[in-house]
Amino acid sequence: MFPILQLAGCLAVLLLCACAASGPRFDEATIGAIAIPDGKARVVLFRTRDSALYIARLATVWLDGEKIGGTGYGSFFVRDIDAGNHSLRADMWDMPGQCELVLSAAAGETYFFQIDPRSESFGAFAAGDLAAQLVTMNVFVNIAGGVSAVAAESYGEECGGAFRIYPVDTGTARARLKPLRRAN
Repeated sequence: MFPILQLAGCLAVLLLCACAASGPRFDEATIGAIAIPDGKARVVLFRTRDSALYIARLATVWLDGEKIGGTGYGSFFVRDIDAGNHSLRADMWDMPGQCELVLSAAAGETYFFQIDPRSESFGAFAAGDLAAQLVTMNVFVNIAGGVSAVAAESYGEECGGAFRIYPVDTGTARARLKPLRRAN
């Protein structure tokens, strides 16, 4: 009976914490109509609804070590950045590992980056949590087992952690962005 109560509690938390974007859809936003300021480049970061993994979790996005926003399930956001070389990183605050890439941004250009949940991370968490449950029924030990498994899975990986970030060509990005809503 206890696992059923745990499952019901997790489902309630999931529904209460779901990160749903409520801004305008990408095709309703005026992103393309606003000129990119001189010396700047534009980055559009988005997360589709293609995967339900980490559905209620926010992927935090960092530019050169500074938090610039986050993408929830089915959302996007836009930032104008200085032209030049930058580090872009996606992670989840309470999970070990991160995915980082380098962007060489040219002034006046727009760059699209998709952020997706990593199934390897989710699988490692689930396996670690299950292994801990076989030893103890303590929910904190179970979570620690899952987080430890994610840390082991991500160790030494160039792109580890709960989310991955990668560039997407303009045509593909615009098609994927069309139904998404701006993150608040």
